[in-house]
Amino acid sequence: MLKAVHFGAGNIGRGFIGYLLYKSGYEITFVDISKELVESINNYKRYNVIILKDNVEKEEVKNIKAIHIEDEENLSKAIVDADIITTSVGANNLKSIGKKLINYLKIRKANIDKPLNIMACENALFATNILKNSILEKGDKDFIDYVNQKIGFPNTAVDRIVPNVDIKKELPIDVAVEDFYEWDIEKKAIIGDLNIKGVELVADLEPYIERKLFLLNGAHATTAYLGYLKGYKYIHEAIEDDFIRNIVYKMQEEASSALSKKHNIKIDNLREYSNKVIKRFKNSYLKDEVVRVGREPTRKLSGNDRLMMPAKLCYEIGITPEFILYGIAAGFLFDYKEDPQACKIQDDIKNFGLEKTISKITGLEENSDLLHEIVKKYKELKETFRKR
Repeated sequence: MLKAVHFGAGNIGRGFIGYLLYKSGYEITFVDISKELVESINNYKRYNVIILKDNVEKEEVKNIKAIHIEDEENLSKAIVDADIITTSVGANNLKSIGKKLINYLKIRKANIDKPLNIMACENALFATNILKNSILEKGDKDFIDYVNQKIGFPNTAVDRIVPNVDIKKELPIDVAVEDFYEWDIEKKAIIGDLNIKGVELVADLEPYIERKLFLLNGAHATTAYLGYLKGYKYIHEAIEDDFIRNIVYKMQEEASSALSKKHNIKIDNLREYSNKVIKRFKNSYLKDEVVRVGREPTRKLSGNDRLMMPAKLCYEIGITPEFILYGIAAGFLFDYKEDPQACKIQDDIKNFGLEKTISKITGLEENSDLLHEIVKKYKELKETFRKR
C-alpha cells in the first residue's frame, strides 16, 4: 500500500488533503504538534468527513495513525517508508518543518532508493519552494544531488473551505467541509508517479495560484472585513448584503482584468470562476464566521498576499484597483479583540499613525498613490460604519 505522511492534522489536513489521499488508496500518518490531537487520532484510528450541502453526506477515513512532531524515532521510520509527504501547517511554519525534514531525509537516503514527492498544501504562492529551499539550505553536495534526483517538489494550489461549524459529530475529530474542492499540482516537478484522485496536474501553476488567491481568498477576506464592519457574524449573511456583494463583485472584476492581461486567460472564464466563488460564500450550511475568515490580518494585508498583490498588479497595468482597496482599508479597521494581529495593528495605528502602519504591513512607500488611496477608503469606511 502507498504511504503518505501529512504534517498538520487540523481541519484542512483531515478534511481535505488526508481525505483525498485516503480516497486514492494511501495509508496516512498524520504528524502534529498537539499531543491531544495525536492521541485522539491514535485512539479512534478513523474519522468522518461531513460534507455540508442540501443533503449532508458523511464519508469515513480509516486506518489512520498519528505521530507527535517531537517523536523522532517513529517519525524517522514513517518518512523512510513514505511515498508522499504533504503539509497543511501554515506557510509561516514551512521553514521549521523543512529544517526538521533534513535529518530524516538523510536517514532515508541511507536506507531506501525509491522516489518521493513533497508538497506544501498552503494558502501561499509557491509554498513548496519555501519548503525545498529550507531543506537544501545547509546541505552538502552529496545530499543536494540526492534530493534533486530522488525527491520531487511540486508546487500546489489548494482550495476547500473548512469552517469551524457547530455540527453534531460522531467523533470529536470528525470534520465538516464544503462540497467544493480543487487541488492543482505542478506536473513538471513530480518525480515518478503521483496518483491522487480528484487532483489536476497542470503545466503552469502560477495562473491557478493567482486566480485562487485573488478571486477566492481576496474576495473572502473582503467579505469578512466588510461583514465585520457591518456587524454580520457569518460570511453567508455578509455576502447577501447589497453593499458588500457589490464591492466583492467589482474587486473580482478588477482582479480578473489584471489576471486576464497577465496570463492571457479569457475574461469569461474568470467571471465564471468568480460567480462560482460567490455561490460558495452563500452556502449557509457552512456557518463560516467572518472573524475566522478575517483572522491574521497582518499576513492577509501583506505585500505578497490576497489583496495587495492584485492591487499592485492592477496599478502596474493601468487599472485603478478602487474596490480591492476597499477590502484592504476594511482590513485595517478589523479590530477583533481575540485576534492578536488585529490588536497589534490597532495599537500601531494609535502609536505610529495610520500611514506608517499601512506602509509597514503592506510594504508600500508612505508617499505612494496606492497608500494614499487606502487611507481615503479607510476614512470613508470608518466614517460610514464606526461613527466615533
